[in-house]
Amino acid sequence: MDSFLLKLLNYLELTPEDYDKLRAPVTVGDLPDVSAFSSYFDFIARVEVAITRDEEVLIYGDYDADGILATSILKYAFMKRGKKVSTMIPSRYKDGYGINRKIVEKLIKRDIHLIITVDNGVSQHEAIALARANGIDVLVSDHHEIGATRPNANAILHPLLSTLPSINSCGAYMALVISYGILGYYDDYLVTLAAIATIADMMPLVGRNRTLVRLGIENVNQKQYFPLVRLSDGNYFDENTFGMRIAPRINALGRLSQNYEANILVEYFTTDDPKRIYEIAAYVERVYEERKKMSKASDLTPEEMEHPAIVLISDELEGVLGLLAQSYVQTFNKPSIVFTESSENPTLLKGSARSSHGFNVVEAFAALKPLIIASGGHPEAGGLTIKRDDFSAFKHAFNGLAEANPLVAKEEKYFEVTFDEINVKNYEIINELAPFGFKWPSPKLSVLVNNPGILKTSRDGKHIISPLESGVKLVGFSLGEEIKNLKICTLYGHFSKSIFNGKPNIDFRISILK
Repeated sequence: MDSFLLKLLNYLELTPEDYDKLRAPVTVGDLPDVSAFSSYFDFIARVEVAITRDEEVLIYGDYDADGILATSILKYAFMKRGKKVSTMIPSRYKDGYGINRKIVEKLIKRDIHLIITVDNGVSQHEAIALARANGIDVLVSDHHEIGATRPNANAILHPLLSTLPSINSCGAYMALVISYGILGYYDDYLVTLAAIATIADMMPLVGRNRTLVRLGIENVNQKQYFPLVRLSDGNYFDENTFGMRIAPRINALGRLSQNYEANILVEYFTTDDPKRIYEIAAYVERVYEERKKMSKASDLTPEEMEHPAIVLISDELEGVLGLLAQSYVQTFNKPSIVFTESSENPTLLKGSARSSHGFNVVEAFAALKPLIIASGGHPEAGGLTIKRDDFSAFKHAFNGLAEANPLVAKEEKYFEVTFDEINVKNYEIINELAPFGFKWPSPKLSVLVNNPGILKTSRDGKHIISPLESGVKLVGFSLGEEIKNLKICTLYGHFSKSIFNGKPNIDFRISILK
């Protein structure tokens, strides 16, 4: 066996049989049988009634990439059956997450016969009960946490309400399952949209999710779907294209749109009019560039820099607070919370918190419960609402918790290679296991450099840009100055592929050096 492959398998704790299985070709036949989902046949039967009777149908989505793509998948499937449906992407500022009573009251007046929720609905008991009481049937497709009781919907599709392994899949995956019931097959374009949502919503890239993303990447590289080419500004696609180029542009509209501008993306993914695709893509790019400016860490006062945490009030929109807080964590290595005035009540502040290994946001919220009106989240990310009058007390208490629980460097697992092993062949060996992502990270490599002085840097000296004889290039952004005075060091990084002027480039991206 190839020595590099043997090291890789030991690092990943895989057998040669595991490796062969993971890199074996996949087809849509490898996706789970739709009958594995509870209530699937009842769900599709009600959809068929709506198509046969030409009923008024509304697809109700969400304002993030998963919800927008899920809505687009269902609309596209109905269109292919010749059935017109209405869609709605809510405003995060006016409507909030999930279908609600006010929305249903409007739909009653519109004489809607059937509501299909995507990426929401499983916890919206009151709104669904109101719809049913007024003669509107409701089909729920969701992937969020299921409570002790389920809403009174006609049928519910959910990844955990199935006979499949207990891993989560995104809302767009569930929409894809519905599209299969509508069309009788998996449409390749819709598979690709669901694959993008899987990456965007950080679903674990194992099992059916990994199969879906592999299929989506293959489809778009072969068929070059025009909306995706325009949105990515390129014709080579992998999981990084999905997660770093396409998904952020979709999310930007949901974060910044205070009204219902995000609905234009459903048109974008379902129209066959090239002119509209160009127009909408240009608009999305402008919004995305605006979002980037808003989400960059701004200068802090000397006083704020001295604190163990960053807690501040911003004038930015609620939709970018999390991105802003994350930028502070990355820049200053401190737990961070960014608040803004609530659009519903000026006496309240809504905030988004971000952290990293060593400081648990959920535990911090629990400790500060007397100062918090509402909160939720995960160990490294959360949202909360406090009274404006309690801001000073909250900031002081949060800083106390941060001082007692500082961020610590997360232990990363690397495997050692030589410079000779940093080559295209070994990149291909690793890439056989792609796509990489949440719960299936890209293998991390380390290489010892006995003479760092031989490494080349960019003209301004800021970056390491050093070609190797193998054709692979060492790339280390903002590391040029750091390497100058070292007599020996170790580079830690991973392989990366990019396309420039139609030609593939393989890089070894340096994350850190010591």
